Amino acid sequence: MITEIQARLKFFTLISPGDPFWAQEIASRGAKDVYESILHGSRYLRHEDLDWLQTELVAMDLAAIQEELTNAGCDFITPADLDWPGSLGDLTAPPIGVLIKGDRKALFDLKNSISIVGTRRPSQYGVEITEQVAKTFVDSGFCIVSGGAYGIDTAAHISAIENGGVTLSILAGGFNHLYPRENIKLFEKISERGLLISEVMPNIKSKPYRFLVRNRLIAAISKATIVVEAAYVSGSIRTARDAAEIFRPVFAIPGPINSQLSDGCHRLIAERVAEIATSVDEILEMVSPLHLR
Repeated sequence: MITEIQARLKFFTLISPGDPFWAQEIASRGAKDVYESILHGSRYLRHEDLDWLQTELVAMDLAAIQEELTNAGCDFITPADLDWPGSLGDLTAPPIGVLIKGDRKALFDLKNSISIVGTRRPSQYGVEITEQVAKTFVDSGFCIVSGGAYGIDTAAHISAIENGGVTLSILAGGFNHLYPRENIKLFEKISERGLLISEVMPNIKSKPYRFLVRNRLIAAISKATIVVEAAYVSGSIRTARDAAEIFRPVFAIPGPINSQLSDGCHRLIAERVAEIATSVDEILEMVSPLHLR
């Protein structure tokens, strides 16, 4: 007899993150019920994945999967765990589970957390603003969430670490293929002071589309999202929209009107997706009012 956790682990290895149908089925019915319906029931007879899933689920070796996780030094967590980030359940395609690596206690810091995202090629202005924003929120007891990429993400993580804070990086690939490779040392520091989080198995490599799927987790896991610098079309804009769709506050830092690096921020403000952020204290007050601090 398979358990709920075992069923989730099997589905985690097979189903692509963000799959709206299977994510909702598992979230609403439970992984064990969905598993048994696929193998023995008639609920999914017309689904195009049925034959493939039946074959793969039966053939899958749970011991081999667990060995892969152990070798990668990570843990598989699900909504059944007390420290599961419940805010991920607000997504239309909530994760079946996630892998974590680092200090698991950091999950409890997510009750006060802020996501900081932006371009991979920031200006000096963007880097300085990111460092200031991250430091202010760390000083106010917030955990800093970002994606571990070059630029704004890196500046946010480093500022959090240098100021004695907790930071989480949500990755697009597996722990055995950390990207970008040049940030390996940073990822090691993040795992010491916080957590690395992934929605794919350790040996899965990052792909361009995985970053967009990953961005929804950055948007959902924290209390609000700040976009520092972003091009008119970019992954950071997608993260902001993902956050707005689940009613998370979104803030955009304005920049020079002739800077393409700020076009995305100005677009978010103009389209009323984001609030204009003219000071760090203003953001902090809206995310955590004084009487609640």
